[in-house]
Amino acid sequence: MWRDIFVTIAQLIVASPGAWKDIDREKRPLNEFLSRFLHPVFGIIALTTFIGGLWLARDGDVESALKNVIITVVAVYGGYYLAAYALNEAAPRFGLTRNMARFQQFVGYSSVVLYALYIIIPFLPDFFILWIFALYTIHLVNTGAKFFMKVPAGNRVNFSILAAALSILTPALIQALFSFLLT
Repeated sequence: MWRDIFVTIAQLIVASPGAWKDIDREKRPLNEFLSRFLHPVFGIIALTTFIGGLWLARDGDVESALKNVIITVVAVYGGYYLAAYALNEAAPRFGLTRNMARFQQFVGYSSVVLYALYIIIPFLPDFFILWIFALYTIHLVNTGAKFFMKVPAGNRVNFSILAAALSILTPALIQALFSFLLT
């Protein structure tokens, strides 16, 4: 399972058109996607956030590490679900049918760069400039819109802009809000 997760993430980052075609051919049910990909990735994010907050952060202690884990997990889960829900509701505007399971998979796979950053950043807290790589999500969203969601060509740019903005900004806004409230 872990090997499959790593291979999927690497393929989406390195060869995204082929990876999206493979994902579309697999036709995984949502339950399998969640249990064999997304939840383990979120578990790794929680673990690295805790380790980074405990041992690598300035004045790291258990309380602040647990707060960071809560904030990060709520941000990635909340961002994932809100982005998928918003795209599902906006689907008819882009010539698509509503299919929440498909949009959840789309958002989950197209956010792999963000998830990789959430895994790496706790070990490199002073290198916040790495967040610039989150812009690669725009490419993943665009190729996913073409090969996985099959958005009509005339609507693809607008759909990609909306999907990328939701995928990137929703977790960031939730994290900023919870950081403000909990610290």
